[in-house]
Amino acid sequence: MKYILSLILFFTNLNLIPSQNSVITGKIKDYSSGEAEIILPVRDPIALGSITKKGKFTIDLNESVIEAIHKDNDKLRAERGDKAVRNTTVKRAFYCDTEDVITSNGEEIIESFTIQGNVLAGIIKDKKPIGKLRLSSSKAFGDSYFSYGKKDFETGYYIDFYYVNNEASVNGICKTKTYTLDMKNTFNLTHNYNINLKKGWNIVKIEVEEVYTDQEGHVRPLKYRMSTIDKLPKDVNYIFTPGEKL
Repeated sequence: MKYILSLILFFTNLNLIPSQNSVITGKIKDYSSGEAEIILPVRDPIALGSITKKGKFTIDLNESVIEAIHKDNDKLRAERGDKAVRNTTVKRAFYCDTEDVITSNGEEIIESFTIQGNVLAGIIKDKKPIGKLRLSSSKAFGDSYFSYGKKDFETGYYIDFYYVNNEASVNGICKTKTYTLDMKNTFNLTHNYNINLKKGWNIVKIEVEEVYTDQEGHVRPLKYRMSTIDKLPKDVNYIFTPGEKL
């Protein structure tokens, strides 16, 4: 996948209200990709919001977003059968099979409008993608996290948005016994969950707190932390990557 350039864009005057209906507004620094829509990537795409020529953007997470996701799933089930669509539950999204983590309402269906933490931008009528946006501590972190082991991991975080119809929670520290490459020693890979989802849209911070270097010199994650938060971190960056092949 090739991109013309990658710009770290800071957004100012951000207004995010975590509720049944959430609105995100801001201005992208040095934006030069023209007017665009923020797109929900279902088979019949809808606009979640827009970006102006000057980089001012709005994302409106209202009930139509969830309705469009459910409608898309229903169409897929009708065409391919129930097995074609496997809904993600809270328990699957924040998984741990130990008594150290307490899960409430774990079978609640959870939805998101992002792809790998990215919000897609483009022009729907022309079926033209323009770029992707990600809220993250840095571009380097996002690139490492979503390379799935092809690059050395870095510490940092990205932000995602999740919707539930009913309250649900996952709290505790999940420790997974993991062997070193030579199979002679073990260590604990930990996930610290502080997930308390309210009805509607929720902000979730997914963080790699600590990394380690394995015997082959690759940097791997050692400690994760996943938390619901009321507002975005002060040091969050808005990463914009232009490109038509996303």
